[in-house]
This record gives sequence, structure tokens and C-alpha cells, in this order.
Amino acid sequence: MPRRDLLVLLAAFALSVAVRAPLVDRPLSAHHEYCTAFTLIALTNWWEDGFITHQGMPSGGWIREGEALYPSGPAHRNERAAGLYYFSHPPLAYDLPYALFVLTTIPPNAAGLQWMNICFHLLTAIGLYHGVRLALDRAPSLAPLFAGTLYLFVPATLWFHGNAYMSDMFVQVPWVWQLVFALRILRRGARATTRTWAGFTILLFLTLYTSWLGVFALMTVVLIAFARWRTDRGVPVLGIFGCSVLAFIAAFGLTAWRFLQVIDAHALIAHFEERFAVRGSFGAGTDIIASLQQIAVNYRISYLPVIVLLMILFVVRWRRGKVFDHVVPEIKLFVALTGLPVLLDHMLLLQYAEHDFAALKAAPLLCGLAGMGLAEVLRRWQWTMLVLTCLAGVAYFYRTNPLPGRDGRRYAQEQELGRFIAANAAPDELVFGAGISTEPQVTWYAHRNVLGVADEEAARRFLVEHDRDRGVVIEVNGTGYAATHIMR
Repeated sequence: MPRRDLLVLLAAFALSVAVRAPLVDRPLSAHHEYCTAFTLIALTNWWEDGFITHQGMPSGGWIREGEALYPSGPAHRNERAAGLYYFSHPPLAYDLPYALFVLTTIPPNAAGLQWMNICFHLLTAIGLYHGVRLALDRAPSLAPLFAGTLYLFVPATLWFHGNAYMSDMFVQVPWVWQLVFALRILRRGARATTRTWAGFTILLFLTLYTSWLGVFALMTVVLIAFARWRTDRGVPVLGIFGCSVLAFIAAFGLTAWRFLQVIDAHALIAHFEERFAVRGSFGAGTDIIASLQQIAVNYRISYLPVIVLLMILFVVRWRRGKVFDHVVPEIKLFVALTGLPVLLDHMLLLQYAEHDFAALKAAPLLCGLAGMGLAEVLRRWQWTMLVLTCLAGVAYFYRTNPLPGRDGRRYAQEQELGRFIAANAAPDELVFGAGISTEPQVTWYAHRNVLGVADEEAARRFLVEHDRDRGVVIEVNGTGYAATHIMR
């Protein structure tokens, strides 16, 4: 990367940090900050009880408190595991921040996790820069710089590489860098070195060990390799297939080994089937039209400024009659590598894609194409259009995530509720929530599990069923909260 481009990217990153700094360490509340709270609870369980105590398994609830609600003994191992631990993603996105907290001897906290996430943002933007540069076959162009800069300022990345953190956010880092090495191998006329093959395999492994996106990335790179091999026998299809299989076996094997420390294989498969019915595209209750409408809303919230820019660039290119392939030699390869995994993700996990953080996966494709298009307009318009798009991205970001003091006290609600619970629940009482939020943000601030119930009578029945003596029911009381202590 030329020094000028690096300095511009670092300056742009510094500006993006300034945009987000007022929101860092605000009370965890809206716009998927439950992901951050969920992660913090998992890390704090490890911090307080020991990583080995829980076999390195993440959990969105306080385990020591929760395990008392399940029967003890080997016969109930699977029931306990399914109720206490989180199996939906491989564990790397939890391992890495935990390791960083341990190395710095700082207990897991929201600000620390968010600043880590912001640093991951820079790493991903630099990776996208190199990916676009390779798609251009290293020809001199401003497209990589424009793409990396746009990635720093679209609303989706400003937020999900900032305040909200979990596997779906962190996976962008290894995935985008895996794209860089895949491009080095699959470009026409490429001669991959041993270091390139090693980098591709390791980064594909890390992507697989973080999120299901890794599976779709693996499928994509293998399909592309076979497709290109049909017309160009020089494509190293066996090498790509072999490295992909090696990365998959390593990631799948390590994940399975960790999961099977706490749950049996048949119970884990049954759990995955249950989760896929809820998150997949083929469940009985799937409303495809409603899901697609929600995804469209998510993309509008996440990318409206860059989508508008792409539409303008498309009209300009269409009127000028230019063919994109003449400008970007490997644009089809870039689009396939960045777009097909996202398409597979949305097609096969449609209900999961309703979460707006799932749209983050499309940022490399949209920002990459916008950067390429910007590089081809008249020079006097390039920087103006880039700056206007970035400013629009910041404005739209603040529209969705108002600055503290302009949120109508929305940000403080879960924190206030959690602290009320912490102050009013005795250690030997189960905490019940009737008509209140039981989201992970509340659990994080209360440092207690909160069980949702319909009313006080339902809470008493729960105490009897689980042979517990005491509980406290938290309810809304006018403008505040009330705590009613109960006994079975």
C-alpha cells in the first residue's frame, strides 16, 4: 500500500472514531447492543469462574445461577447444556476478546469490547483495500482507497464495527482477508507462493471457526475454482479444494471437540435442527415475503448513502456506454467472492437474515463496487462524491443511533432496570420479570438471570416446580419499578 493511501485511510479511520466516540460506553440498550451484553456475560462467566470450568463454552446467562435450575448428574447433562450454553456459532469471536482482556488484566467491560471492535474495523477496511487492488490487477487507481474509505463510513460498519459486537461482526475480519488470499490464487495468470497458500488456509480456518459465513465462503471459493478450471486448466483447483477441506476439518473438528465436552453428539444435532427451524428458510412458520421486506429495510438502514451513490454511478456509466470489465480485470471474481457467500447466507438462513447485523456481510461488495465506480468518474467529482457519501453515511448513522442526550432517555432504560434488580434481589432469590424487558442488557447490569413470567402467580408455580424457596417479581410501577418478594 502506498504511504499516501495508508495515511489517508488512517486519517479517515480517525474521523470515523471521532464520529463514534460519544456513543462508546453508553448504557447498553438499543440497536442490537444485546449482542454486546450477551458477549460480555459469556466473557465474565469465564473471568469469574475460569475458562476451563465451562470448557470454554460461551453462555448468554449467568451459569452458576442458572445451573441450579437443572437436575444434576450425568443423566441430565444434555438438558443442562442446551439450557445454559450457546452453540449457534463457533467460539473464536469470544476467545479473542477474552484473551485480550486476560492479557491486559482488565475484567470484561463494554468500552473495552467496543474499542476492540473499532480496531477490527480498521483491519477489515485495510483488507478490503487490498482486495480491490488485486481485482484491479494492481493497476494504479484510487478505487482501493475509495472502497476502504467508504467501508469506514457506511452506517452498518460504523455501528456493527463499534457498539454492537458478536460473531457476525468479528467474522468480517478473517473473511475479508481470506478474500485477499483467494484473489491472489484465483486471478488469471496468478502464481501463488507457499505463503499465499498458508495465508488462504489459515484465514479460511479462522472464518470457519467464527461463523457460518465461513461455510458459505468455502463453498464459494471451491465453486469458483471449478468454474474457472473448466476454461483454464491452469487454475489450481486441487490445491484450493485440498486447503479448503483441511481448513474445514480443523475448524469443524475443534468446534465439535469443544462442544462435545458439555453435550452429547445426538443432543447437539437435535439442538442444531431446532435452531435451523427457527433461523433457516424452510421452517413451517417462515413468511418469505415478510422476511424479504425486513431485509430490504435492513439494507436501507445500513447502506442508503452508498446505494444512492451506486445508482448514480450506474446511470453515469450507462450514459457513457462503458463496460466495467475493461476497467477492472477481475470484477467478476471480486463480485463472486464477496457476493455469493452473502447470497447463500440470506437464502439458507432467511429468518436469521432479518437481523440487520446480517446485512453487514454485504459491505465489502457494496463498498468495493462503489469505490471502483468512483475511480472512473471525472477527477474533479471523485472526492466530492466520496465526501458527500461519507457525510450522508454519518448523518444517517446518527439518525438511527442518536447521540446521548438526544435519545429521549432510551439508552438508560435497561441499565436502570438492571441496577434496580441488582439492588432489590437477594442472592438466594430467583428473579422474575413480569411485563419488563428480560434482554441480555438487563441481565448484564443486574448480574442476575431474569426469568420472564406472566404474573406473580406464575412465578410462584415456577418456584414450586423447581423446588426453590424464594423469589422476587420485578414489575413496572408507574414511572419506576416495584419488587415483590415471594415464597412458594
